[in-house]
Amino acid sequence: MSDLQASPGWLERRLLSLPDGALLRMVFFAVLAMGASMLAQDVIGVVGRGADRDRLTRTEPLPLPRPKPGDQIRPYLPRAVPVGPDRGEPVLPGYDDVPPNDAMARAMAFHLGPDGLASAVGRIDVGTAEAFRNFLDDEGKDARRIVLHSPGGSVRDAIAMARYIRERKLETAVPADGYCASACPLVLAGGVRRAAGEAAWIGVHQVYSVPGAGETVARDVNRSVAQIQATIAECQALLVDMGVDPRLWIHAMRTPADELYVLTPDELREFRLVDPAEGKPAA
Repeated sequence: MSDLQASPGWLERRLLSLPDGALLRMVFFAVLAMGASMLAQDVIGVVGRGADRDRLTRTEPLPLPRPKPGDQIRPYLPRAVPVGPDRGEPVLPGYDDVPPNDAMARAMAFHLGPDGLASAVGRIDVGTAEAFRNFLDDEGKDARRIVLHSPGGSVRDAIAMARYIRERKLETAVPADGYCASACPLVLAGGVRRAAGEAAWIGVHQVYSVPGAGETVARDVNRSVAQIQATIAECQALLVDMGVDPRLWIHAMRTPADELYVLTPDELREFRLVDPAEGKPAA
């Protein structure tokens, strides 16, 4: 064994050359910077969660810039309606005034107005399709056009509603400044004639599954994936049956569930979700 010590390395020499206390200051500032970074991430997380909570719970109309080609992603509002700059809320058959702020948070309601125009306003819940069929059999038996204003909801009920509409050879429309999101465009597709008014918000996003109570995580994931795949196939089959270009659903599958891909007027015509020759809806 040798008594000679190895020469200090470059890093060690640099550390030894530092003035007294400099190393401690460096460590202190490094810890301080790390803490500031973690605090910033926490603040960003809190702000993000707050914004998402507001999106999910607000019922008041939310002003948003109108989409344009290449800039069409907007937050999905499940309980409120978007309102464009210098625009208002829609006029709907059977309403003396605009619907109340919480209309989007309620189960869909149906009202018959003049000239065979009927409105369908609110969420599409499980059971809404049956309520809609009852409406068409009773109060709405003279309806010829269904005017939609809805944040969507149950895909299966939306598909059933679209097929009821086609069976009865009814027209569908989204009024000027109306909102038809998520599963609602599937209902719109059922019309023998389809129209959208000026500045209507018509958008799609991904189908998602709500977990059942008491299911294991693995079983729930497998069940959800299978359900979603089957539901996507049903959506595309409906679009084909109704004469709508199924390429529309590509935008849905690419858009996260908390966002909305808002279709431009040109896209609405390109995908045949509205009729090229159809003017503004008479509502």
